[in-house]
Amino acid sequence: MASEAHPGSSEPTACQALMARTARHLPVLSRYAVASLLALTLDLVTLLMLRRIGLSAATAGVGGYTAGLALQFVLAQRIVFRDAQTNKTEARLFAEFAASGVVGLAMTAAILYVATDLAGLPALVGKLFAVPASFVAVFALRHGVVFKDRAAA
Repeated sequence: MASEAHPGSSEPTACQALMARTARHLPVLSRYAVASLLALTLDLVTLLMLRRIGLSAATAGVGGYTAGLALQFVLAQRIVFRDAQTNKTEARLFAEFAASGVVGLAMTAAILYVATDLAGLPALVGKLFAVPASFVAVFALRHGVVFKDRAAA
């Protein structure tokens, strides 16, 4: 096969190349995972606080999601993608960041629909499929589009 190295060849296999690319992105991916967990924590705490003061679940959910999104945006700029040099305005960065979040939300809804309504699985099982899929997709969008380093292009 053309993608596999022959014995004695110095060409990396497809698996080795994938592992090398993954290792290159591991620091930013690790920071992104921590930022995501912090944002999720704020989202849930805000949701619970807003419910406690009497807001509806939907309103509290929107409030929590918005707080988490804002925190994740700040962390993405200052910590996760701190080395990226873009020429985008703050407004454009936030719009792209939010749009990538909508992609993740749409993926989550679609996966949950397929898992629960079509396959008859419990919602929690559907969510277990949706979380990693949307996490990877949104990370790829934010890393490769939103905070794309113009020097790397």
